[in-house]
Amino acid sequence: MNLAASTMASRMNMTRQHSILFIVLASLFINGCARLTLATSDDVVAEVNRAREEHNFTKAWYYIEHIRRTHPQYDAVSALRKPVLDDIHSFETAEIQRARQLAGAGRWHEAFEVLDAAKAQWQKSDELDAAYKALEKREAVLFNRLRTELLVDEANWLHARLGTLEQLETLHRRDASDISNALQRRRVELVDTLTELGNAFAEEEDWVRTRDLLSAAQRLSGSDEVPAALATARKQVSQEASRHRRAREEQVQNKAVTLLDAYEKSLSLADLLAARDFISSNNQNGQLDQYASRLEAICQQRYQLGLQEGDALYAQGRYEDAFLMWQSIAGIYPGDAELEKKMERARKVLSNLKALSDS
Repeated sequence: MNLAASTMASRMNMTRQHSILFIVLASLFINGCARLTLATSDDVVAEVNRAREEHNFTKAWYYIEHIRRTHPQYDAVSALRKPVLDDIHSFETAEIQRARQLAGAGRWHEAFEVLDAAKAQWQKSDELDAAYKALEKREAVLFNRLRTELLVDEANWLHARLGTLEQLETLHRRDASDISNALQRRRVELVDTLTELGNAFAEEEDWVRTRDLLSAAQRLSGSDEVPAALATARKQVSQEASRHRRAREEQVQNKAVTLLDAYEKSLSLADLLAARDFISSNNQNGQLDQYASRLEAICQQRYQLGLQEGDALYAQGRYEDAFLMWQSIAGIYPGDAELEKKMERARKVLSNLKALSDS
């Protein structure tokens, strides 16, 4: 488990380092081009407006900040300061909202890509930096929730097999001793990890997960001593307000599970879209992130399968069937360029065939 977490963290850090490097190189390129333009162009106003149209606000702002007072367009360029700031504010708001919506739908890679691209276009943005950090924090919460489920399940499994472990230790075989030693080491590691993560959730006052993790750690360690954080968690969970809040969260989560299960039984696209609409509408604070991730995996699988089946039908000359298949999955990712091209190609073929049959 620790190796998997370490590998995931390493990949995430590498991806984000590449994003930072891209932004730095883009900044050097943009600033170099902007300096050359200021030195050689007579129409800086046009350059600013062109950069605004391209959403290249780093370049637009560079012109405004660095144009010399002796330049004949100095006043006209300075007058663009407020309009450019308004454009920047609208751009930041829209991109941050788009990233949050993607994260809420479980599309984490795309969410961070949106913010990376926005930061490349406007590199001086405190708002984009803050949104990026907030998204990283939200992702970390989801990651730790998923880790909790895996760790508690593993602890319960290992605890249920302690008797088998004791039997292995009585055997003379070398391989039995190797298995026993490996499981004992994992037992110690798991207790430490459960305790560390449980205490982290206690600091966030997530008492249910604190209780689950520390209870599993205590049970697996064989200790009768109840840690202070575990005692506090049990007390908090038992309180009325905590029970009611958890009940409301569980009601929403159970509804999400019901909708996902309904789709997996029916395989109806209407059921899939109903599940997505519910999860998207009720996931403002991230409580359904794990179900959104599951849903996104289902959507991608269904979408790719529909694309492949449509391709196969098209290759067989069943153009209308191919079009209907592609049309049936269009609601999963509306506006997808690849699918629109396939559907347009099928429309043209069907139109040509109809024209031939009518002639």
